[in-house]
Amino acid sequence: MRLAALTMVAVSLLAACAPQWAYTKPGVTPSRLDQDLAACGREADRPQVFGVTRAQRMDRDAFNRCMEQKGYVVRRDE
Repeated sequence: MRLAALTMVAVSLLAACAPQWAYTKPGVTPSRLDQDLAACGREADRPQVFGVTRAQRMDRDAFNRCMEQKGYVVRRDE
């Protein structure tokens, strides 16, 4: 039980340190943004890669290319 708790704390800390990304597109609605994020997330998912969460298994370059193809400006927030 203690190991599981320590693992969860470590994963949370790593997630907090991960770079954040911003996707902007003039006139896009929140609903459309959510749909595009979900579609690109499915396209960039790499189930053969080890990761605790889906985001950790994602090919970020493929995800960003997908969003750019949909007309978004991709920016890394640090």
